[in-house]
Amino acid sequence: MRQRQRLIDACISALHIYGPSRTTVARVVAIAKLSPGIVRFYFKSKGAMLVASLRFLATEFEQLVLEPVGSLRHSPVQALTRLVELYVDASVASTRKVSVWYAFWGEATARQEYQDICGQKDDRFADMVLELIERMIEHSGQTQLDADAISLGLIGVLEMMWQGFAFQAEEDIDREAARRRSMAYLSSIFPGYFPAHGVPAGLDGLPPERRFAEERARCFAPAWQLAGHTQELQARGDYLTIESATNRALLVRDATRTRAFVNSCPNQPHALVMSRRGQLAATIGCPLHRLNFALDGTPTDSAASAPLQPLELAVAAGLLFVTRADAAPLAQPLPGGEFAEASHAIDAAAAEFVEHEVPADWKIAIEQLLLHRMPEHAVQGGVQDFTAPELHVDLAAQMLSWRAVAGSGAHGAAWRRVYRWPNILLEWRPDGISAIQVVPLAAGHSRWQCLEYASRDAAPDGGGQGARARRAEALRLDIDLASSTQRGMASPGYRANHHGNVPAGIAAFREMLAVQLR
Repeated sequence: MRQRQRLIDACISALHIYGPSRTTVARVVAIAKLSPGIVRFYFKSKGAMLVASLRFLATEFEQLVLEPVGSLRHSPVQALTRLVELYVDASVASTRKVSVWYAFWGEATARQEYQDICGQKDDRFADMVLELIERMIEHSGQTQLDADAISLGLIGVLEMMWQGFAFQAEEDIDREAARRRSMAYLSSIFPGYFPAHGVPAGLDGLPPERRFAEERARCFAPAWQLAGHTQELQARGDYLTIESATNRALLVRDATRTRAFVNSCPNQPHALVMSRRGQLAATIGCPLHRLNFALDGTPTDSAASAPLQPLELAVAAGLLFVTRADAAPLAQPLPGGEFAEASHAIDAAAAEFVEHEVPADWKIAIEQLLLHRMPEHAVQGGVQDFTAPELHVDLAAQMLSWRAVAGSGAHGAAWRRVYRWPNILLEWRPDGISAIQVVPLAAGHSRWQCLEYASRDAAPDGGGQGARARRAEALRLDIDLASSTQRGMASPGYRANHHGNVPAGIAAFREMLAVQLR
């Protein structure tokens, strides 16, 4: 097999030098430094050797380009960036290999074998580019764009790069310029998502708006986001809505189960349901287009519209999480059993949902919330009565958790607080569960979604109202401090203060962030 591969490599070199019509067995074996009889042993004819060489290049292109890029299809920004990098890489697009592709393509109409192999390779490549552009359009929300036209444009840009390579000596090829020109095309279609090549690692060199776009794509597009509690969706037609960084979600209970959809009309991107919570009679309506959808998302008039776009839904300890339909499963959602145990006692009728628009970057907001100590519901003589919280860091699961005991002796009650990457803080207390979800709106601006679920089992004299008031006061302080920190920065970008001691929770958050932005 080594000799066969040696012949294929020599055949590719001969094709590069002489072209298909002038490539002969004698020239191939001369390059390979083998005898002519070896060719007859492995290949029945010169034509069979040429076809084998073309198949080798097609298989190599599949392994070096299509497979690695396809593995990133759920993150279209990364996939398209990787596609450009690989397409102009010397291991894929050497002058020798590119000239062979074009030489074969010139004879594709004369030989069916060439046409089949070249055509199949081009079809697979075109299908992958189209899929990535479609995902990119959905991801960026620019639904007015034509995916087919943009994908054809990108293929044209890349093919022009290859044509330039085919007529240059290897030492004269400026691959960096080819990469920049290709990325400039993508950046012109999707501004803010594809920074110019050569930006320093960590994205620190990007303008705030472009850095924000990168963070949203890398950190939030694949993230699971908190939508509510199962106790809020008990009867047929019950619904919840939530807006995250990349999705507008509608959760609705039908006759058998809870479903999640993009809260948007398939014909025009406007919200179908505006209120946070309520009950639908029998259908989800679009008054603008006079359409109705069943609670399972299908149009009641199947010819009138496409169905509602589904989202992935997961339940952890009674809490509802949503994400895009192609995201990875929700992994290790919550530690310990306290959350699950507390969820059974939630009073859905007393659930509260409040949003705050905060002039602070989402990362500043998370660090401020991680700094804040767990609120205490019992204060004796002005002294907070609870043990020092114990922090557990799980970088693999992208989770931080704290545990403390309020009170003393046999009457002590456990508290637990959890941070889930990238933007959710959950807290279990004896009187219920609360959550803060920080949604990035723009560079330097965020929305804090606050959910409160009171427990039916809380003692009447447990200080519930007083504890809630203290939590509200602590939240207001966090908002003020985050806003003040934002105003004190030179730009709305993120500049971590690395001087002095950095709390373990914030250090862990920064490490998680660095992994995503490398």
